[in-house]
Amino acid sequence: MQLVFDEYFKSYPVKKRIIEKLYANGISIVNDKFFVNNIEVPLSSIANAIKVNRRTLYETIKFVNENPVVREIMQNISVIPDIKKVSLLMRNEIVTIYIDKGMYSRVIVEVMDILRNHAPNIKEIYSQNSDYESNFIRIIFYNELDASAFRGIDRIAGVNRIIINAPEKLNVICDKCEIKICPHKISSSLREHNI
Repeated sequence: MQLVFDEYFKSYPVKKRIIEKLYANGISIVNDKFFVNNIEVPLSSIANAIKVNRRTLYETIKFVNENPVVREIMQNISVIPDIKKVSLLMRNEIVTIYIDKGMYSRVIVEVMDILRNHAPNIKEIYSQNSDYESNFIRIIFYNELDASAFRGIDRIAGVNRIIINAPEKLNVICDKCEIKICPHKISSSLREHNI
């Protein structure tokens, strides 16, 4: 999406910043009004949040409506609930795998092969392959993933780092994991480190 915004707004940096913020926050423009899903958001609230005046917002809306491609994009934005924020409360495990640029296609296939072999109970998978932002796969499991799956993921070429968030607190150290809270005592079997 960034490429579209770069092209259409290259001569309008303020409007581009506004559109990027609206897009990033899931705010659509429909019939000259702002919406978060089906809830209308007052123009003054948007102006205050983005720190621009109302006139600039009206000009941005006009620009969007005059460009069919941008209008189509901005009319169809919606917010997807992010259950990551409440998953730990529900005792789910969250695994985020960061991927090197250009390696997304290979890594996602290999990760899915590993997960297929371990038959985990997956609640949600969300991933991003972007030229502008970091590439990652975030998987939320209903229960803990077996430590051998992490060893397999660790060996995949293109995996930059792994972050594991889980409801139990244990001290674990390994090469790629930035453990926030981890239920797996896998540091010695994954990769040993002298501290």
